[in-house]
Amino acid sequence: MPPDLEDIELKVKTISKRNPAYTEIVQWVGDLLSETVKASDSEEFNLPELNVDQEDLRKACTQGRSFLNPEELALDWEKVSALYKRLVELVGKREDGRRQAEGLLKAIEEKRNGTPAVVKAALASNYEAIEASAKAFNIDAPVLALLLHLSLRPSLLLIAQAVLEHLDLSLWNHGHCPVCGSAPRLADLSGEGGKRRLHCSLCETAWSYPRLRCPFCENDNRKELSYLRAEKEEGLRVDLCGRCNNYLKTMDLREIAGPIILPLDDVATWHLDIIAGKNLEDKGKVLLRAT
Repeated sequence: MPPDLEDIELKVKTISKRNPAYTEIVQWVGDLLSETVKASDSEEFNLPELNVDQEDLRKACTQGRSFLNPEELALDWEKVSALYKRLVELVGKREDGRRQAEGLLKAIEEKRNGTPAVVKAALASNYEAIEASAKAFNIDAPVLALLLHLSLRPSLLLIAQAVLEHLDLSLWNHGHCPVCGSAPRLADLSGEGGKRRLHCSLCETAWSYPRLRCPFCENDNRKELSYLRAEKEEGLRVDLCGRCNNYLKTMDLREIAGPIILPLDDVATWHLDIIAGKNLEDKGKVLLRAT
């Protein structure tokens, strides 16, 4: 089940206690996330028609084909845009957000076939397009990306829940999301032996995946796989692949209280992105971050 308002409030408090440096930012993201939960509870986000053939679905799973292509989703763009605008209003109430509010609104004005172009970019995980739009309107790319994800979140979670009713995740052993095909954003370790689950960067679906395998290139050569721990922080690490030069932030839920709430846990582990980037730069490698 998606997190409710109490889950979000508890998570914000837990993160703030674990790392006080993140208190202000996680409270802000928590307020934005809470707005999306309220929208989900008060408005009917339509579920697109899903054509399901169990035999085709089983074949797709065994062949590594995801259930759907997010770029082809027929979402209620009016509701998505309306939620986005409410989130911009919240950003504009902050002193450091006022300068960005106008640009954030302009960013979704460009439409293609009735769909905001920058929203389509978010569905396609096209972060270069999001960064270009942010630069054009003098806004911070991470803020734009966050608001786009949060405005899509109610629709995507609804779709993911419906799709997962038909998927047998035991058949899925690939690094990309079984629902939408997007790359993972976080991983967690839990249970006896620390079994790993990946968390989709777009629809937030979680699925099991071997610990000693890179989800981005499927490299399972132990000599090319390593990890770094955050100094003085139990339960947080970065898994690194020496072949494709990608990394994945990982939370050990045997040491850190769960569950994972992706928008909050992602922002509260930004220092792991810095650690990973610094490590790869020190090795003279080009950082190819899969987001």
